[in-house]
Amino acid sequence: DDMYRFRDGCRPYSGSFYLRQVLASVDFWTGSDINDFLHGYLNYQIEHHLWPSLSMLSYKKSQPLVKNLCKKHGVPYVQENVFKRLKKTVDIMTGASSMRWFPEEYEQKFIERDAVHEAAKKNKKPVLLSDKCMEAAE
Repeated sequence: DDMYRFRDGCRPYSGSFYLRQVLASVDFWTGSDINDFLHGYLNYQIEHHLWPSLSMLSYKKSQPLVKNLCKKHGVPYVQENVFKRLKKTVDIMTGASSMRWFPEEYEQKFIERDAVHEAAKKNKKPVLLSDKCMEAAE
């Protein structure tokens, strides 16, 4: 009930990609060297999904930056006790609960925005799904 799942794929390393990494991941409690060591630094799941090739200590350094960026843009950053998270994961795996769906209309808008951004980088005029719908209606 606190993480999202998505219907469609997105472009790797696009705005949608990074948003999805935060919305579909959860960090465990972090901060102390002992706690981080005992978790094998796997408690930085959000940062790991954003940048899988960073070193363990870099996840720790990047976490405050990611949290602040999420707060600034109103993106939920979920961080919980590992045992509470384990129970939620087991509930999802056994069908007792489910991850919520990201709203489809927003998902499509983000994917279209990624296409526009990609096309702008290539100096091409993008063909949006909404443009195709308008042409079909005419």
